[in-house]
Amino acid sequence: MLEELIKNKDKIHTRDISLATYPHKNGQVIVHGILKDKRHITIFDVTGQKRHPGVIHHMDVKLLIAPDPLRIIEAEASMPQVPMKECPETLDTIEGLKGLEIRSGFSGRLRELMGGPRGCTHLCHLVTVMGQEIVHGWLTQKRKDNPELPKNVESLTEAGFLVDSCRMWVKGGPKLEGLIKAIENQK
Repeated sequence: MLEELIKNKDKIHTRDISLATYPHKNGQVIVHGILKDKRHITIFDVTGQKRHPGVIHHMDVKLLIAPDPLRIIEAEASMPQVPMKECPETLDTIEGLKGLEIRSGFSGRLRELMGGPRGCTHLCHLVTVMGQEIVHGWLTQKRKDNPELPKNVESLTEAGFLVDSCRMWVKGGPKLEGLIKAIENQK
């Protein structure tokens, strides 16, 4: 139903997020995130000033990720396009990401470090969604070579962010049960 309602409509705003992971050395990866907000119509802002269509936010974040434990060891960010000249002042929150582990509670920790009045909601959102890319990109890099199965589920190094991360990874779910069967079959 909703598909039909937007079929012949023009967009008024879009947010594009691009995420990519690159191999580095010693099991490390570099995760790159770009956020671009674009206004497609002319508006009047809260002060009554006319604002024309165009890119409102363009933010770029690069994170160097180390394994065991999975964590951010270097962070860089830029804001090539922002709505206010003061916006880049919030880039100081990126420094606080160094040492942050990618595990349960990652998004909440980010909000504490760079959300709300401490930083920029758009920058915080970009780094938050980069969390999934960090996990998937690192796992992809790690699994390019066929690794040995863990001795048991408890010794799975990724257990901290996989188990209970979604319905497929809950105890008794298909991914965890498949892993348990694979471990039993190797014995």
